[in-house]
Amino acid sequence: MKNAHERFGWLEFEKQLKDTRTRLRVALDRFISEPADNKEASGTCHLVSVFGNDVDIGAIWAGLAGQEWVTVSGPDLAQRRVTLGKDPRVFRGTIAVAGRSRSVRHLVALSAQVADEGDVGRIILSNDDPDFVLYRISQRLGLPVHPSWASWFWSMLQQKQRIQPLDGLGYRPIAVVGSKEEFLEWIGEAVKDKTIEIPDDGGSIPWQSFSATRVICQLRS
Repeated sequence: MKNAHERFGWLEFEKQLKDTRTRLRVALDRFISEPADNKEASGTCHLVSVFGNDVDIGAIWAGLAGQEWVTVSGPDLAQRRVTLGKDPRVFRGTIAVAGRSRSVRHLVALSAQVADEGDVGRIILSNDDPDFVLYRISQRLGLPVHPSWASWFWSMLQQKQRIQPLDGLGYRPIAVVGSKEEFLEWIGEAVKDKTIEIPDDGGSIPWQSFSATRVICQLRS
């Protein structure tokens, strides 16, 4: 964690009222968005994680909840204007920092597409590791899978061109396109022709441990 702040970006929020103009800037440590259009660096984002004081975080919370646009930038992240869109999920917390008299406020906001647990045909993931991809999709859609199928499933996604790279800070995000019915069909055919096998061990499924920062779709209010 040494010099972790050097990996941070910035989120800026500007609001023009009748007689006043508000402009805030807070530290951005995690971010996921659709790829920026070269002609216009603006678009939809799916996750922001920022730190600041009470006033700043309160204003950012109100802005994101109200579908306001914000400006983000950071290491390997070109400056752009983004919005979380309609019905974002916004979470706020407090972090006590040793040596500081005041706590730091933390905010994490998710787009409706990320927060929705239904089968919407497109799943946003924070990491492109094949084991993590299979785990999250199986949890999201309720698929009967085994960890040993991760490489096969990843190959199928690539073969059928179902992986869409996304822009991120602190993540290697992707979007996976496909429905539960499609994935079940893949599994059924692969089991039938013995491309994959169902282990006959009768025990619990030995998934590896994934850090909380990667399992972003499990955040809840």
